[in-house]
Amino acid sequence: MNILRNDQYFRYGDDKFQVRTKRPGLIFQDFDREDYAFGPLSRIDHVNLTQDYCIDMHLHHNDEILSYLYKGEMLHRDTDDNKVLLTPDKLMVMNAGHEFYHEESTPNEGNEMLQILIRPEKADLAADVQFWDREIEFDSEWNLIAGPASMDPPMVVRNDVAVMDVHGKADDELKIPIEAGMTPWLYVMDGSIEVRGETLYKGDGVTDDSARLKTIKLKEDSTLVLFLINLDAPM
Repeated sequence: MNILRNDQYFRYGDDKFQVRTKRPGLIFQDFDREDYAFGPLSRIDHVNLTQDYCIDMHLHHNDEILSYLYKGEMLHRDTDDNKVLLTPDKLMVMNAGHEFYHEESTPNEGNEMLQILIRPEKADLAADVQFWDREIEFDSEWNLIAGPASMDPPMVVRNDVAVMDVHGKADDELKIPIEAGMTPWLYVMDGSIEVRGETLYKGDGVTDDSARLKTIKLKEDSTLVLFLINLDAPM
């Protein structure tokens, strides 16, 4: 079992815009790797934005980007004339492809979120953006958020990476979903959990073969984000 602790990140920003970038491949604690990705899962940015902050219109290129709002809201604008307020109940995937421009702002309140970057299977694909309305329940049931088209997900990413979350109560015991040929990488968005005798806290990540990473116990009310990744997928 491999663990990436919550203090292992690259940090940038200022008092109003803080980003803690987790490079998921560093979970193996090998800092001489040529590539810090975990298969097509390139980067996880744990972001805090204060109210009344704006990240001006900017380019994304050859990334599949999931905006996972955990708290608060963010106003998304793009050059396709979309103007959409993202919340924990409304998530977004940008399939940047050849090029896609967007702006992020917090006119009403700040937020806490993940911006998840996935490498597409091919370069310079057509650009797209998807939005998904959902209802959050603390029922300890895994929710498929995004994944390859073959999984019929609410939002499609163009590679073999599935993204799921779960909201559970203290003392719940959960089974990790299994997909053939995919390796789990689990992130503690909030709360704390026990995995094979190890305690993981907010901001920690864990991975192992799906035959060994089978169950977890929530030590307190927790929200978890799970990635299932084909490590051999072309990208």
